[in-house]
Amino acid sequence: MSTVGDMAMISIAWTICSIPVVTVGASTAAACEVARELQSGSCKGIFRSFWAAFKRRFPTTLALTAVIAAFCGLALFDLWYLSRQSTDTVAVLYGVTIVVIAVVGSALAFVLPLTGRSKLSVGEQLTQSARLALGKPHNDFDALLLNIWPIIVVLIAPEQTLMLVPLLWIFVGAGASFWVQMNLIRKTFSLD
Repeated sequence: MSTVGDMAMISIAWTICSIPVVTVGASTAAACEVARELQSGSCKGIFRSFWAAFKRRFPTTLALTAVIAAFCGLALFDLWYLSRQSTDTVAVLYGVTIVVIAVVGSALAFVLPLTGRSKLSVGEQLTQSARLALGKPHNDFDALLLNIWPIIVVLIAPEQTLMLVPLLWIFVGAGASFWVQMNLIRKTFSLD
């Protein structure tokens, strides 16, 4: 099948398995693993491979999802709280908070994509991602941008096309993002 068709099937599988929000991490790890298998030519079928990868590390990805969700919740609360303040130092604190969010987000960028085949524990997986991020900061920043690009697109999309963004993300965008991210990771760290 064509690459676009493969990306569409990965996107649909990811979307369906992410409907219970707590499974977003497992879905993301599985989608990245399937994208990696497709690129290496070892995929035995997208949906079959996706389901196997989804189940393989489910407890670990569930814990990683909780860690990432806690960080995102804390970051959003911090930004909300700072936006309600009216002192002179709020702009500086807001900027510092954005930088901290970007640094920690970058350190977490490799966590889920590399979880699919890993046998590391949750703490070891987080440590490995941070080490990889420090070793290849430009690739880590690229991975972070791929993770947040749907949010950026929603923020800059014209009002008339705003409804198309989620549809494009569901049908092709997620798969394309996982495909590009795994291609970047495979080339950077010589995986396969």
